[in-house]
Amino acid sequence: MIPKILHQTWKTDQIPIRFQTYIESWKRHHPDWTMMFWNDRQLLEFVARHYPDFLPTFCSYESGVLRADAGRYLLLHHFGGVYADIDCECVAPFDPLANEDRIVFCKEPDTHARVQADFRRLPYLLFNGTIASPAGHPFWLHLLSFLPGLAHAKEAIDATGPCVMTSAQLSYGDQSAFAIHPSALFAPVDSAGRRGDDGTPTLSIHHWAGTWWTRTPAPGWRDKIRTHAYRSWHHLTRGAHLSEAAARQGVSQAALAAPIPSGGTVAILVPLRDAADHILPFLDAVGALDFPKDRIKLVFCEGDSVDGSWERLQQAVAPLTQIYRDVVLLRKQTGVRLDRMKRAKRSLQRMRRGAIAKVRNHLIDQGLAASDDWALWVDIDVWRFPRDILSRLIESGNRIVVPNCVKIAGGDSFDLNSFVSVRKQKDYRYYRQIRGGIYQPPAYSYARLHLSDVRHLDSIGLDGVGGTMLLVDAALHRGGLRFPEIPYRDLIETEAFGMLANDLGIRPVGLPKLEILHVPW
Repeated sequence: MIPKILHQTWKTDQIPIRFQTYIESWKRHHPDWTMMFWNDRQLLEFVARHYPDFLPTFCSYESGVLRADAGRYLLLHHFGGVYADIDCECVAPFDPLANEDRIVFCKEPDTHARVQADFRRLPYLLFNGTIASPAGHPFWLHLLSFLPGLAHAKEAIDATGPCVMTSAQLSYGDQSAFAIHPSALFAPVDSAGRRGDDGTPTLSIHHWAGTWWTRTPAPGWRDKIRTHAYRSWHHLTRGAHLSEAAARQGVSQAALAAPIPSGGTVAILVPLRDAADHILPFLDAVGALDFPKDRIKLVFCEGDSVDGSWERLQQAVAPLTQIYRDVVLLRKQTGVRLDRMKRAKRSLQRMRRGAIAKVRNHLIDQGLAASDDWALWVDIDVWRFPRDILSRLIESGNRIVVPNCVKIAGGDSFDLNSFVSVRKQKDYRYYRQIRGGIYQPPAYSYARLHLSDVRHLDSIGLDGVGGTMLLVDAALHRGGLRFPEIPYRDLIETEAFGMLANDLGIRPVGLPKLEILHVPW
């Protein structure tokens, strides 16, 4: 049963005066309960003593909010009882919950959940500001197993907060372990002061003094002027770009309306340049796939290499022509030569990625046939992936799908072109990140979530996709869905491909838990 213990946390013992009334409300309604207050130092000592294996993750958190979130779950596992944020006011005794042998949650107000839960494909969002639990409940260890892989997630709600807690609850094997109530139980009022009334009794009220939920303020006149100036300069200097109307008209409606392929033939499409050392290991990795080889066609396109890649490729694939459904070798010279050490410079990305898009489109034109159900794009320096990767991507049931490409298992995403936009407003901050007509935010911009930021999810819809490994319904390619070679909506190549697919009603999907490894350089 749930013991009569209340846990609350704050940075220090010096609690701001504005919270004193709320703290007293819990004491007033629970005169016989044990009140356990934890400051940051005490919480650290608690974790070190009782959960030493989690201590490295706990200490790696850059924010006290993350430690407070993780700490509450450990307190509830170790002691049980009720956890309540210090901006939560108690309005009725929690004693009836003491007879409950389940974990008691309530949902976030719908106005909050719609903002964060919908694009994460979560049916609802659990509120973690007030929770009641029996001691030693195994669910908390299940949740704890999610946290190390999310230690560097951009959003606190994914790293330790309501989103990861909800994913853990939904994936837990015994759903009878939870009593999930409407928001009225612990959080009847949203951050804007709107109250939902569904007849559920209210035991406490969250006053949203400190929360992940923040409303974006309206721009002031200075910001409006700056936005107008940056946007005007962008329109004057962006150069040639692909119009939205032309791009959409170039894709067959029949291809868009076609069902997901029922056949199982795959063309593995591999662009390569200066990759001589990667060719044999790559072929070995492909050869280890558990997918039938008589359903796989290998298609390589080499261009602009100076390391003998073409000759090495011809020699390496010669013995494979009788093993696979087909082996096709193509060449495409783009004339673009870049210093490898400087290729990440933002000023070069329009030229560099435009050339890559031309190679990809050449592979579509010359490498895909009507007999190919799927196109699997793979970079030749992806060196390790599960043997069943092809089956898992196909069985996800999506026409465009990507795994999570990382350098280290469980690490941050390497392929940052697979992203979901979380701040879609195009203000001056957006336009000043454009170079060469392409929006290029910092690598780990808070404007985008990457797959490692949402590793608690099985899948998530994406705005842009990367090409390190990318499965596409071949009918879409044959129907005209290609990789833009000049900017489309301020993006290019695979990112623009993903954006165009979205505009055409085909939502690309990422699989955060399905990892592939890129060479670590």
